[in-house]
Amino acid sequence: MARKEIRLIAVVGAGKMGRGIAQTFAQAGYPVLLRDLTREILREATTQIDHDLRELADFGVIDADGIQPALSRIRTTTSLNEAVADADLVVETVFEDLALKRDLFQELDALSPEHTILGSNTSFLMPSRLASATNRPDRVLVMHYFYPAHLLPLVEIVPSAVTSGEAVDAVYSVLKAVGKSPIIVRKEVPGFIANRLQTALSREAFHLLEEGIATPQDVDIAVKNSFGRRLAVVGPFELGEVQGGWDVAVQVAPYILPYLSNATELPKVILTQVEKGELGAKSGKGFYEWTPQSLVAWKRKLVEGLIGFLRP
Repeated sequence: MARKEIRLIAVVGAGKMGRGIAQTFAQAGYPVLLRDLTREILREATTQIDHDLRELADFGVIDADGIQPALSRIRTTTSLNEAVADADLVVETVFEDLALKRDLFQELDALSPEHTILGSNTSFLMPSRLASATNRPDRVLVMHYFYPAHLLPLVEIVPSAVTSGEAVDAVYSVLKAVGKSPIIVRKEVPGFIANRLQTALSREAFHLLEEGIATPQDVDIAVKNSFGRRLAVVGPFELGEVQGGWDVAVQVAPYILPYLSNATELPKVILTQVEKGELGAKSGKGFYEWTPQSLVAWKRKLVEGLIGFLRP
C-alpha cells in the first residue's frame, strides 16, 4: 500500500498518546476516527487537542486559521467497529498489557478491511506477539511515538520478522508526510532503540546515586547543562566522529568502561522510594517536592522547550 492509499486513519485509545497522535494526523490533513470507551474520555481528549493546537498557534508554530479545520478532521466514537471499518491504518494506544493488546488486535483483525495496517504504540512489547493474534501478521507492526506525541518527531517503526516491506514502507512514507522523523528498527528487541538508550542512562544515574557519587539533583543538572543540550542537536555517532574520532574512543575506554553499571536488576533505591510512598509528582514527593503549582510550571517549561525546536 502506497502512502496515497492511506486515506483514513483510526486511533484506538484517546489518552495522552492517542490524542496527540490523532492531532498530528489531523493537522497534516488526514481524516481521523478517534475511539475510546466513553464519551467523557473523548470530550476530554478533544478539549486537550483544541488547547494544544491553540498553544502551537500562540507560539507561531501553526497558523491559527488551521485550528478549526484540524479539529473538524477528527471524529470521535465509542464503537470500535465504526472506528476501523473503513480505516487504512489503525494505531492502537491502549494500556501496556500484552493480554489486553492481543485481545484488541484480534478484534481489530476481525473488524478492519483486509488491506488495513495495524500498528501499536507500545513502548516495549514485541510486534510478533501482537501479530500472532491476527490473521494478517504481515500487516502488523509497532509505531512507537514519544510523549508529547504532537511535539516530539520521532516514531520508531518496529516490524516483526514477517511484516511485509510494503507495510513498513507505507507507514514510513505517511509518517514522513506528516512531519515526523521515523526510523526503522531492523530487528525486534525489548525497548527498541530510544528506550534502551534512555534506560542505560537511567541505570547509570541510579548507580551514581547508590554509590554516593552524586545527588539526584546534581545528576539532573549535569545532564541538562552539558551533553543533554548537545544531544538535542547532534547524535552520539556524529559527535564521536567530530569531537575526537574513534581512535580517541579506543584510547579512553579502559579508563571508564570497567566502572560503569552493568546491573540487570532494578536499583534498590527505586524500591525504597516505592516502599516509602514517595513516587514522584503523583504522590507530591519523590527525590523532589511537588505541588500542583510546581508541576504545572514544570510541564509548561517542558512544552515551551520542545516547541522551541518546532518554530520556523
